[in-house]
Amino acid sequence: MDIFEKKKEGFFAGATRDNVFVFGLVLGLTITALIGAIVLLNMAAKPANHSSDTEEVVAGEKAEPAAAPVAEVTTKSDKPVVELFVMSHCPYGTQIEKGMLPVVETLGDKIDYELKFCTYAMHSKKELDEQLTQYCVQKEGKDKIHTYLGCFLEDESKSEECLKESGVNIDSVKSCVASTDKQFAVSAGFEDKSTWSGGRFPLFNVYKEDNEKYGVGGSPTLVINGEKVSSGRDSASLLGAICSAFNEAPEECNTELSSASPSAGFGYKAGSATEASCN
Repeated sequence: MDIFEKKKEGFFAGATRDNVFVFGLVLGLTITALIGAIVLLNMAAKPANHSSDTEEVVAGEKAEPAAAPVAEVTTKSDKPVVELFVMSHCPYGTQIEKGMLPVVETLGDKIDYELKFCTYAMHSKKELDEQLTQYCVQKEGKDKIHTYLGCFLEDESKSEECLKESGVNIDSVKSCVASTDKQFAVSAGFEDKSTWSGGRFPLFNVYKEDNEKYGVGGSPTLVINGEKVSSGRDSASLLGAICSAFNEAPEECNTELSSASPSAGFGYKAGSATEASCN
């Protein structure tokens, strides 16, 4: 006990009351900072705890994908002119066509819609032949081409069945195909590779002037009121893009269409959003 007292006296010997206070204050702050650092390290080591309002997708369920950002058309009109340029067998062309069909059905005669084709074909002679067929079906009536495409986009091998389903006059379509082929030298150009684009792709010049007018560079290319538009290929995005071109949007623009992206290629399966094209 005497030894302890002597040591304590030796430690504080000569220390004033102010010095002892300062020492205690520094020591207390040091201990507090050390404890705080330990607490922060423990919190950082723990995994993040998601709050109960965080959206989770249950295993086995598929969330409805969000619609792509809606394109805004700056040139307005009372009846928007919508031109869609594709290659009939381009998987990304068929993708946007599947998204467009419900939009055209919804808006009906509120828009002036026409399916058109690029100036060259990338998918062999069958593409040239099919584009001639679709061009002539569309001349028979806008409702005819929509019915035809609804069938053809499911299975490309059923073109003949789709013609019957569309209700067109098949003899009239065949006559149109023959005369259009001759007028634009489609088959003749296919046989003459010196005429091919870049020596690689046969030409399809039925809509050559429109392709040049808009600078169409591949399939698909969407033009609304003379403006090239980059839109999502799901029906909701396409409806939004077209409706943005009205001076005063009709009630049909409030229709809720699917925001799910159609699959690329043929068949009505779920797909994923893409900006890929054939060019």
